[in-house]
Amino acid sequence: MGVPGSSAYGQVLVKNSGGGPWTVFEQTQSLRVQALDSFPIPKDQGLGPGHSLLIIQAIVNGRSEIQWLLDGATSFTPGDSYALASTSADVGRSARTSPPGCGRVRRRQPDGILRGTWSPAMHTLVFSPVPELTAEPPGSPGLKTQKVTAFADCGGALYVSINTKLYRRNDGTLPPGAARWVLVYQEPPVGAFNSGLRGMSCVTHDGSPSLLLSTEGGGEVYRFDHLPRGQLDDPATASPGHGLTGLVPILEFAPIPAIRQMLATQGTTVPAAGQRSIRYVIAAYNNFETVKAAGVTRQFFGIEWGYQGGCPTTRMCGPTAFGTVTYDAAACFAVRTDPGPSPSYVLRCLNGPDFTPSAKAGNPIRSGQAFVSIRTIKPSPFGDGRLYYGGYDCNFYPADGTAWVGSSTLRAVHLDANSH
Repeated sequence: MGVPGSSAYGQVLVKNSGGGPWTVFEQTQSLRVQALDSFPIPKDQGLGPGHSLLIIQAIVNGRSEIQWLLDGATSFTPGDSYALASTSADVGRSARTSPPGCGRVRRRQPDGILRGTWSPAMHTLVFSPVPELTAEPPGSPGLKTQKVTAFADCGGALYVSINTKLYRRNDGTLPPGAARWVLVYQEPPVGAFNSGLRGMSCVTHDGSPSLLLSTEGGGEVYRFDHLPRGQLDDPATASPGHGLTGLVPILEFAPIPAIRQMLATQGTTVPAAGQRSIRYVIAAYNNFETVKAAGVTRQFFGIEWGYQGGCPTTRMCGPTAFGTVTYDAAACFAVRTDPGPSPSYVLRCLNGPDFTPSAKAGNPIRSGQAFVSIRTIKPSPFGDGRLYYGGYDCNFYPADGTAWVGSSTLRAVHLDANSH
């Protein structure tokens, strides 16, 4: 939650060089800007080679809009936007898939997944107002909201996670009665403020495409191998003997024991259960970012965690959610390395004077008092061997100007060719 009337609302910032400043590209009326992503436009789509599209969602001029612009543009324009039903509708994720020029975005209930297609003639996106997939209504058993938390284009198919459900899209012309989206995996219902599955990303494991995703709450990371091919039957309509059995999750990483071990090396003993134990984890808010570090392809992803019943006396903490879970103030992340059958994980945290809390967190929490989470990680586009990190999660606690962006060199992550 923000503090109305205090600091600026969501902004789109731009940085044009490694040594240049961040400047405001667009000021919005949203609490935050969502679904920021960039897609290359295939050269046969009316513009020739070397062009890309930036897409976001925010509230602008009183309307909730999907906005996009071509490379080189100096501002978003009304002609390249699509208005959503209300200012409470927002977009969480976007994806580009085959056929070329096709993008899909979601908005929250009751609409689900919308499809926008690139028009080679008009040089813009054209959205269908009819959702391809509609999620269950708010207030369904075990659910408060239905958030689309991730898309992944993997093994020749598009996947989407909605709360605890994982769907796969059937592309192409469908036979009569066939479903466009098919449920392939489902976890049990989660709490009212828990988004379920998060961070879904496509990786290569043992030479084949696999899906990675995390589970909000415990933060466990799972991998799905042997992805299905071709068109799938809808389990609800398939004939006997032809139903889809679904994907099988393989547990790769349990972050709570790893966080406890890391804290122990820093002088903080965290019990496995009870007061001051780690109660809640989010791992890979948006995705597992694939980065080549020390000559090895790895996945980087942010982590936040909270303690039950208050902050350990040897730690600095930030927000407290609903009076029960208090979140560590540190900005930490994990690195996954997959050398073969058994991927490994290491934890790292941003440190130094810029990432040392300036004061005890107040109410509201203000800039520099807590960093809490790394929501997104991107390698530098400037060829300077740096990583950029962005974060903060208010966790339902008042915050004022707490969003942050930082960077480090890849060398500072302390990985080498033998780091597994």
